[in-house]
Amino acid sequence: IPIISMPNEVFNYTKKNCSFKSKIGILATESTIETKIYHKIFEKKYKLIEPTKSLQLNSVNKAITFVKKGKVKEAEKIIKPAINYLLKSNCKKIILACTELPVAIFAYKSFKKVKSSKTFLDPNLILAKASMKNYKKY
Repeated sequence: IPIISMPNEVFNYTKKNCSFKSKIGILATESTIETKIYHKIFEKKYKLIEPTKSLQLNSVNKAITFVKKGKVKEAEKIIKPAINYLLKSNCKKIILACTELPVAIFAYKSFKKVKSSKTFLDPNLILAKASMKNYKKY
């Protein structure tokens, strides 16, 4: 069974949809940011921008916690400062590199709207598409 790398698939998707050297935002857990899982793949072609430490603690981490507690409305409100920071930093796309973040951002929108987002990259959807593509090969 082939192993599919989520960060690699997100990178491949980004290459098709965003010009090189663009700024790409990343919202993720502190562990994902600290280990630079996405940075290692993206750094040669893009500039990854992450939230400030303050925004990470007070916006991203709290949004993740709220989703885990089922408090989606609160998560949707508290993630906005981090998103606004990345948009003001001229990020062309924002990677939602944590399972809870698409829930926080798209909780009250249709699945169709999530799939057609021009700003946000949902690694879960990208990985699902790659998995189906690989499945069809076998």
